[in-house]
Amino acid sequence: MVLEASGRAAGSWPRYFDSLTLFSPARYSSLPGMPFPGADRDCYPHRDEVVAYLTAYADRLDAEIRTNCRVSAVRRTGDGFAVELEGGGRLSARAVVAASGTFGRPHRPALPGLEEYAGQVLRAADYRSPAPFPCRRVVVVGAGNSAVQIAAEPAKTARARSPPAHR
Repeated sequence: MVLEASGRAAGSWPRYFDSLTLFSPARYSSLPGMPFPGADRDCYPHRDEVVAYLTAYADRLDAEIRTNCRVSAVRRTGDGFAVELEGGGRLSARAVVAASGTFGRPHRPALPGLEEYAGQVLRAADYRSPAPFPCRRVVVVGAGNSAVQIAAEPAKTARARSPPAHR
């Protein structure tokens, strides 16, 4: 049984920013038993291609998939686990694999001065496209794959300024 918090088997992928691509080529991104479709094995699949792939893969699985089913707690019992669901449901299982992500509950670290900052602050989970940022100064904090992809987009139209040189 697969418990999925979102409304479809593609997980968080449908909610990611519009231009997101996988961080690895299609040839290395296939799940067991189903190659990633397409003739170009070296392409980096786009978000919508990943959503279609994950949906098709889920349809082929010999497993019950329950969507809109968020787990609130997992507790050890004598011979397995009790899985508690938001809304009061409860399941039992001999084994549990936790495959959770942070997209559904993004975290913003405490940043000094944020309360006084008058500009817009977004998390990667809130970003869709560079459209709202033409000619604006944009700072992207982070060095992960999503941050780098996000930073590349507004850099095409936003105002750029080099940081001051350290003395």
